[in-house]
Order: sequence, then C-alpha cells, then structure tokens
Amino acid sequence: RTKQSMADHEILVEEWGGEVPLVPVSALKKTGLKELLDTIKVQAEVPVQFALGYELRISNRVSADLQVGILTEPNTSIILSTLQALGTDEVVVLMIENAFQSGVVLEGGLKYNFRKYYAGVFVQQLLLTGKDTPYDLVEAAMGVDLSSYPSQTGRTRSNETTLTLESNLVQLGAVFGRRFSFKNERAEIDLELGISKNIYSTSSISSEVRNYETLSIAVNEYLASIYTKYAYVPSLTVAFSYRIGK
Repeated sequence: RTKQSMADHEILVEEWGGEVPLVPVSALKKTGLKELLDTIKVQAEVPVQFALGYELRISNRVSADLQVGILTEPNTSIILSTLQALGTDEVVVLMIENAFQSGVVLEGGLKYNFRKYYAGVFVQQLLLTGKDTPYDLVEAAMGVDLSSYPSQTGRTRSNETTLTLESNLVQLGAVFGRRFSFKNERAEIDLELGISKNIYSTSSISSEVRNYETLSIAVNEYLASIYTKYAYVPSLTVAFSYRIGK
C-alpha cells in the first residue's frame, strides 16, 4: 500500500524501477534496522579523504593550515549526481566516473577562530589518478571515431578497449567547523563542513597504441568547461588534532 501511494505521487521505489530506496522496518519485531543503516550510509556518501596536516596559530583568532592527503573514490555518487543535476550530459558523467580511481589532495587555508567554532577559506589541488576509461564512452562523449587516429611510432594498429584519462583540478572553497576538546587540553576532535568550486583544471587522454595529442587538447578544453561550471564538491571532515606547541 505504501509503494502504491508513493507511485500515485510519481515517487517510484527501486523495486519498481525508480531511484528511491525503501527499507521495511519493524520496531516491534526489531527487523530491518541494519538494512536501514546500510541504506542511510550509502545515501549519505561523501568523498573519503585520509590526510595529514599542520595548523599554525598566527594569532588568538587567526590560523593557517597545510595538509596533504589521499582521496578515495573522488567521483562518488553525490558528486556525480551533482554534476548531472546541474546539466552535465549523462555520457560525460559516465566517462568521468569510469576514469578516476583515487587522487592526491594538496590543501592550504586560513581560518578565523571564535570560541569553539571556526570559519575559513581554502585552496585545494586534486591530482586525480586515472584508470582504464572505456573506449566507447570517450567516443560518445567527444563525438569522435578513435580508430581514425594515427598509431604511435613503432606500434601496430590494434583494437584497444580502454584509454587513460587524467585531470588536475584546483578548487576554491569555504569551511565551517567546531572543535571538541578532551580532558587533555592538547587533543581535540574537529568536525567540519565544506564546499568548494572548481576554478581551474587541466586534463589529458593518452594511449599506448595511438597518438591522441589533438584529441587530448579537445578533451582538456571540454572538461575544463564542465568542471568550471559544475564541479561543486561538498565535504564532511572529522579530524583528530594534537597541539605540539605551548
């Protein structure tokens, strides 16, 4: 009955071919709770970053920080959904989704601290490492016939199925966070919400079989316009901090 009522309002659950997850839960029987938590976790997915950083207190109110980290699955469902919702073609979203596996993050920022809270701005560089990108997705996204490109010197013409796509993104963002102190005054947990927008990017596409130099230039220009328009990256950060100075 619940599924039908939702369908009457044009809300389709996954079981009926829609995108809305529906998890049966019974408080009396204590069933479905684990599945509900798993579903909430998937729907709340954000980029996962493991980082090491250093924060320098410039004054009682102002601090600067630098950090380096590893970003796993940089194009997670929430980012890809944002790209598509803002107007990015579905084929391009699929190409980006299949292109990147992980990335290195370099970040620097300034924060203004008040009581247990802080707000700030940051510049972030995402070096996205490529993995095999499906041949047909590149052709569909760029509207080209890849078999027409010349072979690399010394390489025979062979049927390749994947290419290597790489991107280097520079993001400008803002954060708001709260510090939670322990009994040990040197240690604290920082909970931080952030949002960043792409301001610059370079991309390239390559192959061991064919020379895609001219295509790489076109891909760079095309993805640069996509990233600049649509690459808004939300983030949720939980960090453990330990003060080493006085």
